[in-house]
Amino acid sequence: MIDWPDQLKIDLLSRRVVVFFGSGISKSSTGRDGVTRPPLWSEFLSRGLEKAGTKGTSHIKKAISQNDLLHACEWLKKKLDDDWEPFLRECFIDPDYSASETHKAIFNLDQRIYITPNFDQIFETFVISETGGRVTVKRYCDQDVHNFLREDRTHVIKLHGTIDSPNELIFTNHDYAQARVKHSAFYDVLDACLLSHTFLILGCGISDPDITLLLENQRFNFPNSRPHYFVTSSKMPDDLKRSLRKNRNLKCLTYDPRENHSTLLQSLKNLAETMNDAPLLPVELSGNDSAQ
Repeated sequence: MIDWPDQLKIDLLSRRVVVFFGSGISKSSTGRDGVTRPPLWSEFLSRGLEKAGTKGTSHIKKAISQNDLLHACEWLKKKLDDDWEPFLRECFIDPDYSASETHKAIFNLDQRIYITPNFDQIFETFVISETGGRVTVKRYCDQDVHNFLREDRTHVIKLHGTIDSPNELIFTNHDYAQARVKHSAFYDVLDACLLSHTFLILGCGISDPDITLLLENQRFNFPNSRPHYFVTSSKMPDDLKRSLRKNRNLKCLTYDPRENHSTLLQSLKNLAETMNDAPLLPVELSGNDSAQ
């Protein structure tokens, strides 16, 4: 099981944790057939490459194999042309995915702010149903997205857009660059959120360029800040863990990913139960993590 730090529990009880979750969480869902799962980014691109065919796509295949996924996506989008949006729907809407037990465990952490780069609608559909619609869903490009910092209600922030607005998805090198300029105020809000809240990062890789830049800026602009928490596989090399802590102020919390990540699910359930049962923890525990 994951050994959840005391400081994280204190912040959860205070509802000052941002739960940031990626495609690894969506992967726990299934479609109406009970079999189909949302693709990870590399899987999505490989599937698109099959649809595009072999003619004039060798460079895309090479980019995918080298994990240069931003360029691969940009070139694949151009190659598929009018078939791009139907392909998105085929992958992320048509299977009719349902929220998984992991989504439910994340919701049961009972925080105000959930941020996700996922553009599927699995989590927000579940939360809207559970709360009777008492949730605000905003995209990075919405003019009032900044309100999530101050409003006392549940917010789901779509960092890269949502599948029902395909023209505003952040998916390629061009999309990332354009968003950083056109919606720079949103990234200022994320900066403020990183300073005022503790991030619990689940089901994510370490290569998203926006989050990497934000975390590195925060790490060196505010070197004495308490860490954020990155939940990852116990197979991660120790050198990489140390680098993430040194350069991005991320403290890694690890678990054994075998048996379809069942340990992660149970650990999240245990954490939610602890939050329901525990009184507010003493403030003096809050120094446990910052010195490591």
